[in-house]
Amino acid sequence: MDLNIILYGVASIFYLLVGGKIVSTFKKRGDQAPMWSLPVIAAAVVAHFWVLQSNIFCAPETILVTFGNSVSAMCFFSTLILFFGALYSRVHALYGIILIVAGFGIWSPLLFPSEAQPIVGSTFGFRLHIAFGLLAYSFMLMSVVQAVLMGILDSRLKSHAALDEPEGIVASMPNLMTMEKILFRVILACWVVLSLTILTGMVSTAHYFDAILAFDHKTVLTILSWTVFGILLLGRKLLGWRSKKALTIFWIAVALQVIAFFAYRFVLDVLQ
Repeated sequence: MDLNIILYGVASIFYLLVGGKIVSTFKKRGDQAPMWSLPVIAAAVVAHFWVLQSNIFCAPETILVTFGNSVSAMCFFSTLILFFGALYSRVHALYGIILIVAGFGIWSPLLFPSEAQPIVGSTFGFRLHIAFGLLAYSFMLMSVVQAVLMGILDSRLKSHAALDEPEGIVASMPNLMTMEKILFRVILACWVVLSLTILTGMVSTAHYFDAILAFDHKTVLTILSWTVFGILLLGRKLLGWRSKKALTIFWIAVALQVIAFFAYRFVLDVLQ
């Protein structure tokens, strides 16, 4: 049996095992993830990294970026970031849900095979650009999950349902203000990494095409998303934007970022 298939299975089972265990602890306020979860996730991350790098860096100085590889990389980086975050602070609900997403997302390269041609002779700057882009999408995935959790908590609080809910995911969450702080920290991280993605993209474009920017749909939509995220952060800092207004702007930025790359790659790799 192919070693990569075995590693896919090991990482997927470990992700789902720990993610399911964390979700199952949504019983009482203050319940914690089990101590054994961290070494199990560490083993899953190592297995995931092995198959991911062999898929993307398929030959020396060659890189293969497909829809499947990108989804797998997004899940990998999200899991890795939250793994280190879990060492220092409580990321209970977010951690469990991301692990479950990663347990299925790791199979994306096999579920969505692509006939895309590898990019041969890629420079270090271009590989850095790809890495920053995938990292930005990882922060975006975490922010989406956090925004959904915050929306659930907000709606339950407005209906007073959470006050009578001693068990479940809402009971395990911190207060709404803490959830909001976490969301904006993740958005800030996404914006910073997206800035680095654009800068390294400009360097790579200058190297390959003797131009600072390639004005294709991906570049335009990425810059628009970066701008909207920036406006959201400024509005939060200077005008105190919160709740419905902030989330509306957030979802616009997310939609632009998803269309910029993932929707485009899905059409090229899966639908064609």
